Amino acid sequence: MAKAEYRSAIRSRKLIQRALADLLQEKPLDKITVTDVVRRAEINRGTFYAHYADIPDVIHHVIEDIFSHLQQDVFEVPCQLSEIPHTLLHRIETILESDFDFCQKVMTSSASTMMEEQLVKLVLDYLFRHESKFGFGDSERYELTIRFCAGGLTNLYRDWFSGKIPLTLEELTQQAERLLMQVVWGVRDGAQGSSAH
Repeated sequence: MAKAEYRSAIRSRKLIQRALADLLQEKPLDKITVTDVVRRAEINRGTFYAHYADIPDVIHHVIEDIFSHLQQDVFEVPCQLSEIPHTLLHRIETILESDFDFCQKVMTSSASTMMEEQLVKLVLDYLFRHESKFGFGDSERYELTIRFCAGGLTNLYRDWFSGKIPLTLEELTQQAERLLMQVVWGVRDGAQGSSAH
């Protein structure tokens, strides 16, 4: 009996999440009501409230779930300096592909800020964790560089989901990997070169 209840809860949460993702394509997040979601999901209000407190809670839980899996996977993989961007960006690619419809609908809606903030946080946390491997010697410069890169990566993903970048996700990942290393190495090498003078 417990397995059936568990499957039912998973099914209900998925119905709610999909309904909300669809509604995000039709109207802004602040205009979507619980009534809209339960009608679209064809469930009752009690089922909704058994799982979530309100509409933002649904978005928060889905994004938190996506990024907690991503963070576990990325941070558990030991890597050399040359593998840092590859490990991070290919794992992001895998996660985005695993729930592509939801990610696309959120990233192209008024709720995109929530997902973008989590993406920036993940990139920053990961790159801060590997700061010593880059050999900057200047923590302030390193922080500015990776904040710049995290914001740029987030914008690339948002623009890609919006159809503004005519690449496959795999091609975008490869390009972003090269760009990330060029920026980080360029800033590091430029700082080392200027300090030698």
